[in-house]
Amino acid sequence: MSINVLGISAYYHDSAAALVRDGEIIAAAQEERFSRKKHDHRFPAQAIEYCLREGRITSAELDYVGFYDKPVTKSTRLLDTYLSYAPRGLVSFKKAIPLWIKEKLHIPRHIRSALGKRFRGSLVFVEHHESHAASAFFPSPFEEAAIMTLDGVGEWATGSLGYGSGNRITLTHEMRFPHSVGLLYSAFTYYLGFQVNEGEYKVMGLAPYGKPSYTDLILERLMDLKPDGSLRMDMDFFNYCQGLTMTSQAFHDLFGGPPRRPESPLTQRHMDIAASVQKVTEEAMLRGARHLHDLTGMKNLTLAGGVALNCVGNGRLQREGPFERIWVQPAAGDAGGSLGVALFIWHQLLGHARRALPSDAQCGSLLGPQSSNEEVCSFLDSVHATYQHFPDEQSLLERVARFLSQEKVIGWFQGRAEFGPRALGSRSIIGDARSARMQSIMNLKVKFRESFRPFAPCVLKEHAADWFETRPDEDSPYMLFVAPIRSEKRLPPDAIGADGRPLTGIDLLKTRRSLIPAVTHVDYSARIQTVDRERHGRFRRLMEKFYEITGCPVIVNTSFNLGWDPIVSSPKDAYDTFMVSDMDVLVLENYVLVKDEQPAVRQQPVLAQGGSINDSLLDEIWICPKCGGAIARRNGAALSCRDCGQEFPVTDGISQLFWPHDGIAGDGDVTETVKEFYEKNPFPNYDQTDSVRGLIEKSRLHIYPRLLGEQIPFNSRVLEVGCGTGQLTNFLSIGCRNVVGADMCLNSLRLGEEFRRKQGLQRARFLQVNLFRPCFREKAFDLVLCNGVLHHTSDPLGGFQSVITLLRPGGHIVVGLYNAYGRLMMNTRQALLRLTNGRLRWIDTHLRTGGLGEAKANAWFMDQYRHPHESKHTVDEVLGWFERNDIEFVNAVPKLRWQDRFSPSEKLFDPAPRGTRLDRMLAELRSVATGSREGGFFIMIGRRRS
Repeated sequence: MSINVLGISAYYHDSAAALVRDGEIIAAAQEERFSRKKHDHRFPAQAIEYCLREGRITSAELDYVGFYDKPVTKSTRLLDTYLSYAPRGLVSFKKAIPLWIKEKLHIPRHIRSALGKRFRGSLVFVEHHESHAASAFFPSPFEEAAIMTLDGVGEWATGSLGYGSGNRITLTHEMRFPHSVGLLYSAFTYYLGFQVNEGEYKVMGLAPYGKPSYTDLILERLMDLKPDGSLRMDMDFFNYCQGLTMTSQAFHDLFGGPPRRPESPLTQRHMDIAASVQKVTEEAMLRGARHLHDLTGMKNLTLAGGVALNCVGNGRLQREGPFERIWVQPAAGDAGGSLGVALFIWHQLLGHARRALPSDAQCGSLLGPQSSNEEVCSFLDSVHATYQHFPDEQSLLERVARFLSQEKVIGWFQGRAEFGPRALGSRSIIGDARSARMQSIMNLKVKFRESFRPFAPCVLKEHAADWFETRPDEDSPYMLFVAPIRSEKRLPPDAIGADGRPLTGIDLLKTRRSLIPAVTHVDYSARIQTVDRERHGRFRRLMEKFYEITGCPVIVNTSFNLGWDPIVSSPKDAYDTFMVSDMDVLVLENYVLVKDEQPAVRQQPVLAQGGSINDSLLDEIWICPKCGGAIARRNGAALSCRDCGQEFPVTDGISQLFWPHDGIAGDGDVTETVKEFYEKNPFPNYDQTDSVRGLIEKSRLHIYPRLLGEQIPFNSRVLEVGCGTGQLTNFLSIGCRNVVGADMCLNSLRLGEEFRRKQGLQRARFLQVNLFRPCFREKAFDLVLCNGVLHHTSDPLGGFQSVITLLRPGGHIVVGLYNAYGRLMMNTRQALLRLTNGRLRWIDTHLRTGGLGEAKANAWFMDQYRHPHESKHTVDEVLGWFERNDIEFVNAVPKLRWQDRFSPSEKLFDPAPRGTRLDRMLAELRSVATGSREGGFFIMIGRRRS
């Protein structure tokens, strides 16, 4: 009878599950691939469910379940650390310990609860670095090998040395917290403005742009690096033991300033710091490997732990270290611990024999879920995609290889998904490595990430030594080693700018450095993946076809995801990513989609040369706001009405179609007053350093814009009334939607249009408009967003009735207003500030914390406390507007029933209960307290009845 062992890692970084049956790896996957939350650390319920499904078993058939570390031991380390630093660590203690008490000390109960009452197997807890070591040695192709593990921290250990032989591993030495190569690297990751446990790749990619000029400073002041690779850190420079940051003020003083603000410019100093910590890390890895070789005398080395993902360091170990062969666990971080603990149970605890396979036992790390052609077809039909089906593989590969040779960017979704952080030819974005523009296109338009980030080459295994400085028999199937480009494939350096000065820093990207520039880093290195027949199947055959067509055995390969998402797992994930990004082609098993053929793209407006407004997006929907006649153009620089002859200027690309309405003269209308106020006080949403990625990241930080971005269908035509500086308009246009931003304030619109033009956003347009005299045809839009506008007019209901005429039947309207209850606290503060002539600004939460910056703080103050006009409304009042105008209530933020809570995964456009009048009143009364923080704002979503 078979023995099934399930391994689990959870609660720190990448939660995962792995299933081993009779010593064979059946399945392994990270929870993030199912939850779609990057680096999801929660209990991996969905990953476990997948593993059981792939293994065709239930929890009742599990004999053993292993967890990758010992939570009680880890909690002891936490308590000891906090006591050592008390009382300085109180804030961190109060944040961390309740989580441990609530979740991490009850892991056995969580496991049994997740597996259900039918599970009768045994639970096993293995030390963290034993799990890493097991994941490194047991799947490796070696009968015996030395083992080195390095990461941030497990229970107490931060690194270990040992060896494996046959079916056993033995760890002989360890380095202990707080001294850690991984935490040292993470501290510099934090200091350089990147996210810890995610941005370490960025530091490694940034390092070649700098010089290691801070190396001596690090080695002399921050740490003592021993000859055996261990280190002792001066904890006066670090804050991770007792605080909520990685570095201390002493660290900042030593390196010349505070941590870099995310998305701010990268300077040469930052690049030099990255180069320095990378060099120190490589030196620690080399010293550790040499010491380990002296201890064991073995020829082979296996690596795991998060530091083993430092492929530059791995490359130096391979070229300069004492070992003949090196094997690195593809899921070297915490996720791989789930596989390690399962194999540890099978071999080490149960004593089963192990036979090393010549390639390895990792199955190419293709251990995740897959989708059938039938499932792909069903999904594509459900979203009305345009596709071509290729019944035979040869014609499919011929078509895709031709696309590659034409510099198309291709999403490639085939077979089982990869386990670990690298895309290895199953969930990949691929391109032509010979293209000089491919790196920039992929970084900025597809991945939406920093331009300096390098891409990896995939090379046919038998040609690797022809292009890279590797040994002829050297294997790198998991993209975990960096190797130099061979000298004969390099091009002479041309690092001189247009001004005749040498290029430095990020500007080095402008140089073409080799015959495969898309994968050649600025130091002539590349993170290679060798592609062979045994592991890589159809991906290998695609590369062979590309080689046949072009004579080049190298292509670009990067993970199939946007910068903020996990790697895609399902056809839906792949399709959504394809549509949002500038990918040209999507290949889902035997189905090929071309971006230009998709319904959502065929209607994409095309800007005329020079960024003029001559495009179909506006031509189809705008009309004269004065008489309703057709709009004509005059030399592309002005507009006029064909019927009444009224002319409208175009300023800085913005069509000024504002026309006053009949109520302005003499009846107290405030339109012109409000317009003048915003012209003088535009809200500065854009920073000088903004990029598309920065805009996306800022927008996704807040639940409401993130949900809009995820849930508004592709090809929707959207109008944002009162768009201000157009941040939301530009953000939504990235997702293959045509979005028009309309506002009264020309100064605000200029900011939005400047960003749109600079970033090349084709699907956004900005117009100066009066919402009471809209310049659009009736029923022109699928969605109208009207947030924060109507309460600054003299006739909110009239404005609402004006904009809903622009909504097609079945379309949605989103209305945001000040709530009569939620605004009470703000009105009290307004009165106090008027009495004190604005001297008590600290009574406002936003102004007191100082997180807005001076310009935005002043704009917030003027908008909230000096606005010339505002009105306040109730939920029932707006429900009445809906009913009188044939709008069906759909949803609200906050929810309309006092007992309901708005979820981070809320379906905005799915019907929600409206509750009773009492429910709604209680919900509004709650906003008296929350209004002090949110300005008393509420949102109502409705659907125009058909």
